[in-house]
Amino acid sequence: MDKLIYTAFQSINNALDNKAIRSQNLSSTNTPGFRADMSLGSAGSGYLEQFDTLYSRAFPLLEDRSGFITSPGQNRETGQDLDLAIRGNGFFMAQNEGAPPFLTRRGDMQINNDNILTNAANEIILSNELTPIIIPPHRKMIISEDGNISIEPLNSPPGTIAQVGTIGLTLGGEEPLVKSNDGKIRTKNGGIPAADQQVRLVQGYIEESNVNIIEQLVGSIEEQRRYEVNVKMIKSAEAIDQSGSSLLRLPS
Repeated sequence: MDKLIYTAFQSINNALDNKAIRSQNLSSTNTPGFRADMSLGSAGSGYLEQFDTLYSRAFPLLEDRSGFITSPGQNRETGQDLDLAIRGNGFFMAQNEGAPPFLTRRGDMQINNDNILTNAANEIILSNELTPIIIPPHRKMIISEDGNISIEPLNSPPGTIAQVGTIGLTLGGEEPLVKSNDGKIRTKNGGIPAADQQVRLVQGYIEESNVNIIEQLVGSIEEQRRYEVNVKMIKSAEAIDQSGSSLLRLPS
């Protein structure tokens, strides 16, 4: 009976965690380049592990819950020079002030008041050397498929082209990528892979999130049902336990 209740509690815990994950995914549906977090549907019950001993009850295990879905989202054409989408695999290198660098697929670029290239979330886009990219005032800007940024400087003779930087890109390397506590994509040790410039960009497009709305909604309904079933199981176990106790109770 004890193990039944522990197993039910673990299932409830997973159901609640999955509902939170799915809610986060649904709230990020319109975020460009967002990678949906993976649910814990295949995680099983951490309360079944006995550590090869004869403990009278099972104990919970810590699980790695930082995985995300890697499939790409749809590329939507915008026609804007600063909108970039990654063709196939790969990531932009980015950074928030005071935080370690991370990887992102978000490509709705803009130039802030300090002439630094960022995305619409104000995340600084980094170069191959992991430094901010400065974009001087210009009449026209061209970004090649390998991330080289060229401009026609403001007040320069027509046809003058100057290269001002290269967007840091990486395929991700061989080390598995996870989402850190801040929700940003990094390697398990908290770093990012080296730039390799094998990634290819498409200018004038934005990659949408890879969240499957129908799948997330159906999953949320299933998690609610799973929660209700396990609550009923715990109540049934309590009733059975009380019945067994009453049979063993000596008459007064």
